Amino acid sequence: MDRKWDELEVDCLINIFERLELEELILEVAFVCKSWYRASISPQCWKSLNFDKLNFDPSGPLVTAFSHQYGVHNFSVAGFLTMAISRGGPAVVELILPAVCPLENIIFASNRCPYVRVLGLPMHITKHSNKELLMSLEEISPLGELISKWKDLEFLHIREYQPYTRDILLSIKSHCKNFVGIKKIGLMGDDESSAIAEVLPGLKQLTVTSSATHAFMVRESLKEILKGCRELEVLVINNCCGFEVDEEILEMASHIKSFMYKDVRLNVDENYYPLAIIFDPVTWKHSGIDLSLD
Repeated sequence: MDRKWDELEVDCLINIFERLELEELILEVAFVCKSWYRASISPQCWKSLNFDKLNFDPSGPLVTAFSHQYGVHNFSVAGFLTMAISRGGPAVVELILPAVCPLENIIFASNRCPYVRVLGLPMHITKHSNKELLMSLEEISPLGELISKWKDLEFLHIREYQPYTRDILLSIKSHCKNFVGIKKIGLMGDDESSAIAEVLPGLKQLTVTSSATHAFMVRESLKEILKGCRELEVLVINNCCGFEVDEEILEMASHIKSFMYKDVRLNVDENYYPLAIIFDPVTWKHSGIDLSLD
């Protein structure tokens, strides 16, 4: 006689559920039966929290279904994050925060999930749960102190240009002895490339890749990283504009065991033009890019 799914041992169920996406775990598995619910709230099932894959649109399917199934009248992203982080607790090893995230959730995660190895920082940090109140650089200065609590951190994801990158990397250098690599998503500021080259010369892996739009990095920024990070073993650049991979770049990257690039070009998309103001004018001049900003 075939064994029923609801009769499987809890450990077996956990082994299956920990491979599921968060949305499946929250909206589907938990409502099948009591045994599945008990297995679904095991911390092991919540060890990988990738909130970036979730759509928190108030009228979207996730929020609508969650509110209906859990009887929530006023859905809060901050409350949702708190629930998921609480369930994972010390078992969480991957934490990819949503693009817009309240500082209170980052603080909570730093205390509740001390063994994170892969961390994805938000693009915007807000005051409490009000996503309209973005925090200033001075207000998010404690971010470096929070990073210092994740002593097992190995990989960091940074979305778009972030003025606090150097402070974050200085904290990593002092407190995260197992740190290996950075994934830079979207726009790489010239001060960010300087920070990577100067603060983490022993960096082993670097990925520069696109988000909703193409990644962007000027030639001088790449050259600075290649000069400063002489221990790089893996360099991946995907869907990136701002420079061309020519003989000079290939020669400078010749010490890297694995240098992979795809769809890399000099031309800048029009949507990036307004972002030129965050770069040093000299860097833009040396990049060979005509921004036509007049």
